[in-house]
Amino acid sequence: MSNQVKIRLAGLAVFLSLIIGVPALAGTGFTLQPVKVSHTMIPGDIVSGVITLINESDEDVNLDIVVEDFVPTAGTDNISFVGRAEGNTTVRDWISFGLAPKTIFRQGSSHSIPYTIRAPLDAEPGSHFGIIFFTGTRINDTGQLQVGTRLGMLIFVTIPGNQLQKGKVLGFSSPKFVQAGPVPFKIKFENTGTVHFEPKGNITITNIFGKKVGEVSIAGQAVLPTGVQDLKAEWAAGGLLLGRYRAELNIIDGEGNELTADQITFYAFPLWYLVWFIVVVAVLFFGLRFLRKKVKISFSVNK
Repeated sequence: MSNQVKIRLAGLAVFLSLIIGVPALAGTGFTLQPVKVSHTMIPGDIVSGVITLINESDEDVNLDIVVEDFVPTAGTDNISFVGRAEGNTTVRDWISFGLAPKTIFRQGSSHSIPYTIRAPLDAEPGSHFGIIFFTGTRINDTGQLQVGTRLGMLIFVTIPGNQLQKGKVLGFSSPKFVQAGPVPFKIKFENTGTVHFEPKGNITITNIFGKKVGEVSIAGQAVLPTGVQDLKAEWAAGGLLLGRYRAELNIIDGEGNELTADQITFYAFPLWYLVWFIVVVAVLFFGLRFLRKKVKISFSVNK
């Protein structure tokens, strides 16, 4: 497997973890926190942060830090790592660390790695995407094909200017029938704007009588420009669910404008209720038949 393929697979795993909201990313021997940062910066701005990296493997490793750019693939939720993106300057050029790019990472140790992002004065307006790769390889592994761990932290930088935060909902769905909570929802969302943003909103659930019985927030899932992403939400319904329910979706864009209001219907019926009902009916039926055969009742009239 080529290095390029390895990078694509590792990076895709990191990106998917971001989309479904995983708070920390664990790999073979490494734990990384956070998995993404997002900043809006004007040219000349400087922002800083700290990355926590833990070596949970059973040996010391060589730690290598590399920054690359990535770009979204139009019409999909895929990304491509390009080394250096097009433009006068890119995220790859803006990042510096408080740790040497190559160092020995001791078993069981933790590094708090300071990083700084400097947006140059000629930074172009729009979204800029990068990833910091942390690669660990065995110290005594000198072969051409080195096996190791690679994790990455995604970086989203927005430079204000001629930009647009817009999108549309392509689909809203849930299981048609459920037995109990939680009830999952899926929103297929397309970013039709020029920069990445996180669609926000809520799903309101009402029962057959029109009474509100639940609400689910939608937030924290970034969609890249030209990308289509399945946003996931879940109603952690407690207690008994029975009958028809309606879920109403409301999504707003990055500027607070309502993008859509869509509705779906689903039905809930606990299967175990049906099983117990059938069991009770069967017991009563065969019990009555048994009694009719074994018990005889007679009446006598004295004259």
